[in-house]
Amino acid sequence: MNKRLTAAILVTAALAAAGCSSASRASIKTDVQGAVTDISTALSSAGTDLSTAASGAVNSASEALARNIAAKQGEQEFKTAKQELDGPMTCTAKAQASGADKIDVDCTGTTKTGGKAELKGTTSEVPGASVTSLKGDFTGTVDGAKVFNTQNLGG
Repeated sequence: MNKRLTAAILVTAALAAAGCSSASRASIKTDVQGAVTDISTALSSAGTDLSTAASGAVNSASEALARNIAAKQGEQEFKTAKQELDGPMTCTAKAQASGADKIDVDCTGTTKTGGKAELKGTTSEVPGASVTSLKGDFTGTVDGAKVFNTQNLGG
């Protein structure tokens, strides 16, 4: 089970890395390494329940995918809204208690004109289902003013 779960995480991360910048790929690599370490630590602990370890690893991998897909696709959404960013977005993602199919995403960046760009939203699917997009509810703002709202980030 441990080898299959680890392999699944690595394959998912590899798919998510396709088309990402080198900084995004480095972030995915770090996140996947952390997820694998979490699995190993959990499995080596006396009395650790395998399903708990697997759930934590899935959440970690899903958060990494959501964060990286949101960063890449969020940049495109801002560009489409005529608010092009001056560099990549920085994103965080946190799985809700309900699991990897509900992940809160929070991204920040700066527009080419110096505005504060923010992307906030929640997924309604397991990230990576389409490899390049996230379904959910996402809103982009610049200096607090809404510039877009979408239910399919990157679609």
